[in-house]
Amino acid sequence: MQSTDIFTCYSISGGGSLVGLGLMSLLRTRQPRVREAVSLYRLAFACLSALLLIQFCPEEWQRPISQFAIGLAVSGVTLLAWAFRQLNGRQTTPLAGWGITGLLTLGLWLAAWTGSDGLFTQAIALAFAFISLWLLFDQGWLILRSPRVARSEMSLLIVAAAFAANWLISLWYATNREGPYPEHWLYAPTWLLPFTGLSFALLPLAVAALVFAIINERLNQQLRARSLSDDLTGALSRRGLRELGQRMLSMLPAEGNPVAVMMIDIDRFRAINHQYGHEVGDEVLREVTQIVRDTLRFDALLARYGGEELTAMLSVKSRLEGRSLAESVRQAIENTPCRTAGGPIKVTASIGLSFLRADGSLEDALARADVRMHEAKRDGRNRVGASELTMGVPAPTTII
Repeated sequence: MQSTDIFTCYSISGGGSLVGLGLMSLLRTRQPRVREAVSLYRLAFACLSALLLIQFCPEEWQRPISQFAIGLAVSGVTLLAWAFRQLNGRQTTPLAGWGITGLLTLGLWLAAWTGSDGLFTQAIALAFAFISLWLLFDQGWLILRSPRVARSEMSLLIVAAAFAANWLISLWYATNREGPYPEHWLYAPTWLLPFTGLSFALLPLAVAALVFAIINERLNQQLRARSLSDDLTGALSRRGLRELGQRMLSMLPAEGNPVAVMMIDIDRFRAINHQYGHEVGDEVLREVTQIVRDTLRFDALLARYGGEELTAMLSVKSRLEGRSLAESVRQAIENTPCRTAGGPIKVTASIGLSFLRADGSLEDALARADVRMHEAKRDGRNRVGASELTMGVPAPTTII
């Protein structure tokens, strides 16, 4: 591939970035997390569109303009990685996000300012390899742990893996070979150079398509979740728990890890309603739901089972880990006062715990957990009652 073809790829990338910027401007959402991610995508595409400057600048300015635009392209790709992290619920502080973006960009410009073509070429490959590996491992860890991986998310990992492989090979080649260095700065084996140029050209449009697909998937999931969720707490409803719980079990291997089922009941909840009123009681229930959600892993299913009872389901490595997680939930509820209009209110919870395998009965596990929860209440409240039973369900004793 000739150098003029690479410059054409730069132009396509810049033009595609303008298209991506326009598409991102059309996205509207009320969710703060998604809105912040879309803002980062817009900034990323704006930075990548600077590659158009290379095609239209005067020839005598092509070298410094190329170095400036490629530095902004590094900023753009870094912002894309940050935006995907934000979109998928992985929080990055502005200080960390802008710090990494600034360090990579300024480092690249510093390499250009030294006047060493070899150093600048290696810095380009190093920066893009680092960003793509960061995106691949960060999002891969999150996505592949999910019970259900969407095609758009898997496509993101494939694009990140291909981008990372491309730049790792280019980095090795640029580090182990000496010039002369091409004027377009992409130093790679002859067989890889077309793919390197195409990665620049097609990345903005590929990312824009993935963003739309992922956000559309999120919206569909939210609509689905609303039909299966409890209006007061935002947790799943009983119907949602049974439907998604069965789906969780169906995706586990028959001899895989057990699933822990927790039945969580707020102690003396009726007394709270009587003393403070039902509105404050609702606030307590919402606060406790959030405490449980924050304590458990993101892949746990959390439902309002009825009244002041919550139910959580998640795969664990062992019964010991399940017991430890249940105890962590109990301690978090005990140690975190609920913020309400009536002031902070300290509550405790009694938790019943049972386990089941992929071929087990969810209804039986829920019943066993319910029995153990009532036993925990009977034994003094604010404790975890664990079930080792696999068959037989004693009749529960109702304790308020």
